[in-house]
Amino acid sequence: MRTARKRSETGFYHVVNRGNNKQVIFKDDADRLKFLDLLERAKQEFGMRIIAWCLMGNHVHLLLDDADDRLSAFMHKVLGGYASYLNARHGRGGHLFQGRFFSDPIESDERLLECVRYILNNPANAGICSTGVYRWSSYSEYMGESSLTDTSIVLDVLGDTEQFASFIADRDRCTYAFEGSRYLPDDEARRLAVAVAGRFGATLDGVRSLPASARNDVIRALSAGGLSYRQIESLCTISSSAVGRAVAGK
Repeated sequence: MRTARKRSETGFYHVVNRGNNKQVIFKDDADRLKFLDLLERAKQEFGMRIIAWCLMGNHVHLLLDDADDRLSAFMHKVLGGYASYLNARHGRGGHLFQGRFFSDPIESDERLLECVRYILNNPANAGICSTGVYRWSSYSEYMGESSLTDTSIVLDVLGDTEQFASFIADRDRCTYAFEGSRYLPDDEARRLAVAVAGRFGATLDGVRSLPASARNDVIRALSAGGLSYRQIESLCTISSSAVGRAVAGK
C-alpha cells in the first residue's frame, strides 16, 4: 500500500525523480531542452510556479510552488510526456523513472532558501563543475533574465543578484539535504552535520561541549535533516542514549 504524501502548508515542495536503476535520463542537450519545454507547458497548464530546477545525468530536482494542490497531475504530465518522448526518440522501452517521484514539503522561508542553495549546488557537490557555469539549472535565470523560473521570491528575501550569488556560493554552510530515503549516505550526512554545527558556532568535535540546550538543538536539527542516530553518535561523538533523549525532547 502506498503511503500518502506529506502535504505542505505553504504549498512549496522539493521534488526529485531518478532514472530507474539510476540509469541516465538525458542522453544529450536535445533531451534536456525537451524536458524544459515540458516543464514550461505544464507550468502554464497547472498554474505552477517553478522556484528552482536542476537537471542532472540520472535525476531531476525541482522546487515548486503548488498553490492549487495539483502537484501529482503536474508531475504526471511532465514525467509521462518525457518518458514517451525519450522512448520514441531513442527506441527504448520499459520504465524510465524509478517509481513515484519524491516530494519534500518546504515549510519556512529559511528552509526554502537552503533548498534552493542545495538544488543549485548539485553539480558542484557532484564534482561536475562550478555552480555558476553549469548550463542546466536555474542559476543563470537568477543572475540574468528569467523565463521558466520565478526568481522573485528568493531575490526579494536575499535582496539582489549579488547577495544571491554570495549565498549560493557558500555551499559548505547549506543545512538542507534530501535523498528520497529515510537516512542520508554517510558523506552527505557529514556535509550536513558540518553545516549545522557551524550554525551554532561549533565544529563536529565541539558539539558535545556546547551548552545542553544548544547541543540538543544541533542533535534535533541533524535528526530532522535525515541523519540516523548512529550517524549523529559517530560524527558528534555523543552517546546514542543522549541522542535519543535530545530527539525525544528530554
